[in-house]
Amino acid sequence: MGNIKYTQKQIKELKANINVKNCTEKHIVFEKVFKFKVVKLSKEYIIPKEIFKKFWFPEYVINSRIPSLSVDRWKRNINKKWVIEETKWRKKSELIDFEKMDLKEQNEYLKTKIAYLEELKKLLDSDYP
Repeated sequence: MGNIKYTQKQIKELKANINVKNCTEKHIVFEKVFKFKVVKLSKEYIIPKEIFKKFWFPEYVINSRIPSLSVDRWKRNINKKWVIEETKWRKKSELIDFEKMDLKEQNEYLKTKIAYLEELKKLLDSDYP
């Protein structure tokens, strides 16, 4: 945060981490599942730097202010914004009617679903804490 600028090599390295959704020169966007796990671990009195180490982040992220500032922000927001978004998402997914889709939409829907399931399988097969 602040004046941090990531190099292209660092951006590529961060994007390779399964806990990072997106990364630019100035910002890192973390996966929602990761945020929930970090908040849960921090409630067990594990310090943010140790948590980020456990999730395979490089030293330049661990030694910055990102872990402590992010965890504090996620703790504040966990009961407000995320729970509402998750509920909205469930309602939208229930409205999907596969039978009413044309062939192109069905194909796109199935590709997205397969990609999502492959990501879940990777999480289950890895040494994910």
